[in-house]
Amino acid sequence: MTTHDEQTGPGDAARQSALDILLRRMQAESDFPALSEAIGDINRIASSDREGVNELSNHILKDFALTNKLLKLANVAFYNQVGGGSISTISRAVVVLGFDAVRSIALSLILFDNLENKAHAQHLKEEFVKVLYAGMLAREMAGNAQVKDVEEAFIGAMLHKLGRMLAMFYFPEEMALVLQRVETEGLSDARVSTEVLGVSFENLGIGIARSWGFPDPLVQSMKKLPDGKIRKSASNVERLRALAGFANELCEIILDTPDEDRSKALGRLTARFGDTVPVTAEQLSGMMEKSMQDIGQFARVVNVNLKHSDFARQASKWAGLAAPPGQTSAPQEANMGMPDAMAALDANVLHEAAPAIEQGAVVRGKQERTPEEIQSILASGLQDVGNSLIDDSISINDILRMILEAMYTGMGFEHVVLCIKDGRRNAMCGKFGFGDDVQRLVKAFDFSLAGQPDVFLVALQNNADILISDIDDSKIATRIPAWYRKHVPAHTFVLFPIIVKGKPVGLIYADRPHAGDITIPEKELSLLKSLRNQAVLAIRQSL
Repeated sequence: MTTHDEQTGPGDAARQSALDILLRRMQAESDFPALSEAIGDINRIASSDREGVNELSNHILKDFALTNKLLKLANVAFYNQVGGGSISTISRAVVVLGFDAVRSIALSLILFDNLENKAHAQHLKEEFVKVLYAGMLAREMAGNAQVKDVEEAFIGAMLHKLGRMLAMFYFPEEMALVLQRVETEGLSDARVSTEVLGVSFENLGIGIARSWGFPDPLVQSMKKLPDGKIRKSASNVERLRALAGFANELCEIILDTPDEDRSKALGRLTARFGDTVPVTAEQLSGMMEKSMQDIGQFARVVNVNLKHSDFARQASKWAGLAAPPGQTSAPQEANMGMPDAMAALDANVLHEAAPAIEQGAVVRGKQERTPEEIQSILASGLQDVGNSLIDDSISINDILRMILEAMYTGMGFEHVVLCIKDGRRNAMCGKFGFGDDVQRLVKAFDFSLAGQPDVFLVALQNNADILISDIDDSKIATRIPAWYRKHVPAHTFVLFPIIVKGKPVGLIYADRPHAGDITIPEKELSLLKSLRNQAVLAIRQSL
């Protein structure tokens, strides 16, 4: 609810004038017009008659960095609905995830990338982590709040504190004064921001959101809620507003509440919103854990280290996690943490969208095939596996062998090995494979899933397809485990993890003897990933 001096009436003109002045100041900043144009374009496309799928894809593809990040997010467990590594184009992302989900990812990435500033980057990142977490929570709670559009819930919660975030970025001096006065004078930030900026954070955010072309229901959901119990409403706009308010208030109490007062604070919050967002403490705990895992995926893509975020550490505690996702809990492992390992190997992750791989024949040293011949063999194998999946008389092992054989014959690998998780020992063990003396190689693949994050564990824990061109490369050498060097002679290999329901259950390994002997062009990579996804599907069906 707005303060008295912001109600409709004579103050409207003054407030609009103040907003216009702030907008002119922001337009003078070099990055704000680009930010406005990018978000405005996506909203314009979204408001069209959904012939806009192709237009949205083309618009995102103009920004190479945005495209890469969006595809990474589309392929991690956060968004992936069809098995790991299956989304290689924006058009495919729209088909699989839906138009609104792609729009949500794009908007969050555009906001984050444009609201980075070295002078006060950490404060902004902290604020962004908080609003993004609010968005994740709102998506999880949308059903409880009877909000049908989960992506609208996500965007509404993210935009709820837009004015505050923009003020922090574009008006840092005024923002510092507002925060100082709120703390020393005990006044509301709505009152102080109105006195300092001429308009409250809330109305600044609403004004900017309108100028960016966000639809009215989302703009209305940005309004502050009244004090006291929030009453149930038949209006979708009010339900969206209540959900956005709940998610953001939860973020505030996470940051401001001592651990010993946690249950009381949650009790007050759930009582306040009980009519509009009915959720039990147990349900909320599960939603908080899921949202924390989701934000961990986003953070990896935009290179934000959550262990440096006070909010992420607190939210992880509330979600029952020992530490933010990606952070190692044991101090002695600090220098070998999974995020660092992933960063070190990022250049080796296989992406279909922009392969930095030469086109042409794949295999060196054997009889070379044309790209068309390779693709034909892989595609035929894919068709065979697809037909087998619908035949109940064919065992899962037979299907998995078909997948490995297609990869082996199609790509001309020296060896292909399938590893399956042994849950009793928490280890990955070789099961079968193809190639000379492959049984000896199969026995060599027996490694713990709880060890130091070498290249195999990084691939499995991050659901990353990885090509190692040379195991002795100085950037890679320390990530090659001792057991591999002792038992496996190959100097180049590729890994395709098999992830089912977010858990690593298997791994496909393929090699060639000499460094640099494996190159995988885009079409072949897409077919290999599709074969791996068939393995995911086969295992999922067998559970």
